[in-house]
Amino acid sequence: MITFGSRGSDLALTQTRMVGEALSRQTGLDHQIEIIETRGDRDLVSPLPTIGGKGVFTAELEEALRAGRIDAAVHSLKDLPVDDPQGLTIGAIPARIAANDVLVANPARIENGALRPGARVGTSSLRRRSAFLVERSDLVLTNIRGNVPTRVDRVRRGDYDATVLAAAGLDRLDLDLGGLTRMTLPIDRHLPAPGQGALAVQCRADDEKLLGALRKLHHPGTSRCVGAERELLHRLGGGCSMPLGALCTPHGDDYRLRTSLFGRVHAGCGVFTERTGTDPTLLAADLAADLSPLVGDPLEGLRVALLRPDGNGGRLGQALGVAGATVETIAMTRTIPVEAALHTEQAAAIAFTSARAVARFQEQVSGPVDAPIFAIGPATAAALRSLGFECRVPQPPSGGATLARFLIDSGITSGRVLFPCAADRQGDLERVLGENGVAVDAVPLYQTERIEQPAITRTDDWLVFSSPSATGAWAASGSQHDGQRLALGETTAAAMVENGIRCDAIAATPSAGALITAMKEARQ
Repeated sequence: MITFGSRGSDLALTQTRMVGEALSRQTGLDHQIEIIETRGDRDLVSPLPTIGGKGVFTAELEEALRAGRIDAAVHSLKDLPVDDPQGLTIGAIPARIAANDVLVANPARIENGALRPGARVGTSSLRRRSAFLVERSDLVLTNIRGNVPTRVDRVRRGDYDATVLAAAGLDRLDLDLGGLTRMTLPIDRHLPAPGQGALAVQCRADDEKLLGALRKLHHPGTSRCVGAERELLHRLGGGCSMPLGALCTPHGDDYRLRTSLFGRVHAGCGVFTERTGTDPTLLAADLAADLSPLVGDPLEGLRVALLRPDGNGGRLGQALGVAGATVETIAMTRTIPVEAALHTEQAAAIAFTSARAVARFQEQVSGPVDAPIFAIGPATAAALRSLGFECRVPQPPSGGATLARFLIDSGITSGRVLFPCAADRQGDLERVLGENGVAVDAVPLYQTERIEQPAITRTDDWLVFSSPSATGAWAASGSQHDGQRLALGETTAAAMVENGIRCDAIAATPSAGALITAMKEARQ
């Protein structure tokens, strides 16, 4: 007889019964269930991040396991801390079902397939709240606690206009939503918690007999994917309350790991990243290296001004907000489209050094794009992937010369490289490829133009010069800045020197992580 421990909620009991019955079918072992109340069950009012941190729904079950009171416990994997407690282990991860979040809403508050402005949405998850705030600041987001049926009933009673739930929980309960509308949230903007949709069967690490039986339920493919998501969470030092979304899925012969990380100080700021490769654990390590400088609010209290084309802070501004900074973007230049013909069918590869070139490429290109695509850094790569283009990025990203060497190392040693670019571009990529015998077809798709404006004096803690063109425009305006000044990359630093602008720090690569690291080092 196997004794399973379970919380007393409908969902927890349903999941435990499912696992127990599956184990009985596979092994012939009988099972029984003992209900155990957890800290998260006792306090149904306070927001989860304020009452427990790690293990709010698992600690009492783990204590019962160690004491021998139960033999196994079935958890929603997203609720299970990433570190195995002493003496315990995960004996099986069954096949995952739907990983996405859904909105359960009052249909009277929906218009044209979306919630009306001012709708009251119940969720206690920082991740879910932030995902809405990034795109829908017109919604009223409030805390809600209770099990799945309770939250659904509160929408039905009118306490809330909608609530956000894991699709897997609704599907396992087969809950009647009569009178309410279920809407699937787009997974690219509402990524799930690491491990969401999967179950974990926890047992004692020395219970060899039970471990052998549980292997019958284990799904290696699911385990590999959720393992990468939890590895990312572990490397970022987070727990269940970290505002992190992560989803790893098979992608042809490879794996694709998508992530979202939101700010705690500024919840409406978020950074979306992804990687594709053969080893999901390595993808998690790579993304953790990219995101870890943003974790822990390292720039909390700092005011940062960004000199950006068209005043668009983009991914860089969002990343600084995730790190805790208050960010303002200043438009020193504007983008002027240039009409040009693109011949992708003749290209051995296509190289991009800016997100603006990506946007113009999408507008100009016609027909399929078969050549491999290379991006200078994460912002440009994100722009490409948002339009459905797969691309490769050098690691770490470090300007046009690094991108050129990455192309050569990737086997682009002959033929012609198509280079959609700015008319006033830097020449590093063309120079390095030319020195190595690779022809470049540079096709200007836009040019930058200075915005004439009166001189101003800024008092921000940091003024970030993000490009040579923005640097030249700032110098020409005669504006002043009383705080510290940072260059995004060596090329921009050189432009600051040429224009007589003091440079207090240089981000080693044109990335948010390098910028934050440079700021932190300059403060020490």
